[in-house]
Amino acid sequence: MKVGDKVEKIKGYKWPGVVVSMFSTLKGKPRLVVECTVPEVGGALHIYNPEQLRLID
Repeated sequence: MKVGDKVEKIKGYKWPGVVVSMFSTLKGKPRLVVECTVPEVGGALHIYNPEQLRLID
């Protein structure tokens, strides 16, 4: 996944959005910042590991 990709959270609550940033933790684990695209919470950011997300069209 890369910045600009449309994604959604795989399990639990729905969180469709766009990857707006990527970074690594101090232990070197990748993380993605996803900005929600649902109007009611548009602009809200969540941080996920890549395994929590899937690409959408």
